[in-house]
Amino acid sequence: MSKSIKAKVGTYQKDGATKGRYVDIGAVLSNANGEYILLDPTVNLAGVMLKQQAMSEKVLSNVMCSIFDNDRQQAPQQQPAQQSAPKADDFDSSEDDIPF
Repeated sequence: MSKSIKAKVGTYQKDGATKGRYVDIGAVLSNANGEYILLDPTVNLAGVMLKQQAMSEKVLSNVMCSIFDNDRQQAPQQQPAQQSAPKADDFDSSEDDIPF
Protein backbone atom coordinates (compact mmCIF):
# COMPACT_ATOMS: atom_id res chain seq x y z
CA MET A 1 0.00 0.00 0.00
CA SER A 2 1.30 3.44 -0.87
CA LYS A 3 0.79 6.70 0.97
CA SER A 4 0.96 10.24 -0.36
CA ILE A 5 3.16 12.94 1.16
CA LYS A 6 1.52 16.35 0.88
CA ALA A 7 2.34 19.81 2.20
CA LYS A 8 -0.34 22.36 3.01
CA VAL A 9 0.30 25.56 1.06
CA GLY A 10 -2.95 27.45 1.45
CA THR A 11 -6.67 27.38 2.06
CA TYR A 12 -9.85 27.94 0.06
CA GLN A 13 -13.58 28.13 0.71
CA LYS A 14 -15.97 25.44 -0.50
CA ASP A 15 -19.62 25.23 0.51
CA GLY A 16 -18.98 27.63 3.39
CA ALA A 17 -16.15 25.51 4.85
CA THR A 18 -12.45 26.29 4.83
CA LYS A 19 -10.48 23.57 3.08
CA GLY A 20 -6.74 23.05 2.84
CA ARG A 21 -4.84 23.41 -0.42
CA TYR A 22 -2.07 20.81 -0.65
CA VAL A 23 0.82 20.13 -2.99
CA ASP A 24 1.84 16.51 -3.58
CA ILE A 25 5.57 16.19 -2.87
CA GLY A 26 6.05 12.43 -2.90
CA ALA A 27 4.97 9.00 -1.77
CA VAL A 28 5.77 6.45 0.91
CA LEU A 29 6.05 2.93 -0.52
CA SER A 30 6.97 -0.38 1.01
CA ASN A 31 8.64 -3.58 -0.08
CA ALA A 32 10.07 -6.65 1.64
CA ASN A 33 12.90 -4.55 3.14
CA GLY A 34 10.63 -1.90 4.67
CA GLU A 35 9.31 1.53 3.78
CA TYR A 36 10.96 4.07 1.51
CA ILE A 37 10.14 7.54 0.20
CA LEU A 38 10.01 8.82 -3.36
CA LEU A 39 10.24 12.62 -3.52
CA ASP A 40 9.12 14.68 -6.50
CA PRO A 41 12.27 16.54 -7.62
CA THR A 42 10.23 19.28 -9.30
CA VAL A 43 8.74 20.55 -6.02
CA ASN A 44 10.55 23.59 -4.63
CA LEU A 45 10.58 22.94 -0.88
CA ALA A 46 11.82 26.48 -0.19
CA GLY A 47 8.72 27.81 -1.96
CA VAL A 48 6.51 25.45 0.05
CA MET A 49 8.13 26.71 3.27
CA LEU A 50 7.53 30.34 2.24
CA LYS A 51 3.83 29.62 1.65
CA GLN A 52 3.60 27.85 5.01
CA GLN A 53 5.30 30.82 6.71
CA ALA A 54 2.77 33.18 5.13
CA MET A 55 -0.09 31.06 6.49
CA SER A 56 1.33 30.81 10.02
CA GLU A 57 2.89 34.30 10.15
CA LYS A 58 5.90 32.73 11.92
CA VAL A 59 9.42 32.11 10.75
CA LEU A 60 9.69 28.38 10.09
CA SER A 61 12.84 26.33 9.68
CA ASN A 62 11.16 23.14 8.41
CA VAL A 63 8.54 22.14 5.85
CA MET A 64 5.58 20.43 7.52
CA CYS A 65 4.08 17.55 5.54
CA SER A 66 1.18 15.20 6.05
CA ILE A 67 0.96 11.54 5.05
CA PHE A 68 -2.32 10.30 3.58
CA ASP A 69 -3.33 6.71 2.91
CA ASN A 70 -4.21 6.02 -0.71
CA ASP A 71 -7.38 4.09 0.14
CA ARG A 72 -9.32 5.04 -2.94
CA GLN A 73 -8.41 4.13 -6.47
CA GLN A 74 -6.72 7.09 -8.12
CA ALA A 75 -6.38 7.74 -11.81
CA PRO A 76 -2.78 7.34 -12.93
CA GLN A 77 -0.95 10.62 -13.26
CA GLN A 78 -0.17 11.56 -16.80
CA GLN A 79 3.49 11.75 -17.62
CA PRO A 80 4.52 14.73 -19.73
CA ALA A 81 5.10 13.86 -23.35
CA GLN A 82 8.77 13.34 -23.97
CA GLN A 83 10.20 14.80 -27.09
CA SER A 84 12.48 12.56 -29.03
CA ALA A 85 15.69 13.85 -30.48
CA PRO A 86 15.52 14.55 -34.21
CA LYS A 87 16.78 11.77 -36.42
CA ALA A 88 19.22 12.27 -39.25
CA ASP A 89 16.37 11.49 -41.69
CA ASP A 90 14.40 14.47 -40.33
CA PHE A 91 16.77 16.92 -42.02
CA ASP A 92 16.75 17.51 -45.73
CA SER A 93 20.41 17.27 -46.65
CA SER A 94 19.74 18.40 -50.24
CA GLU A 95 19.40 22.03 -49.10
CA ASP A 96 22.92 22.84 -48.02
CA ASP A 97 22.73 26.43 -49.26
CA ILE A 98 23.15 28.62 -46.21
CA PRO A 99 22.52 32.31 -47.05
CA PHE A 100 25.40 33.66 -44.94
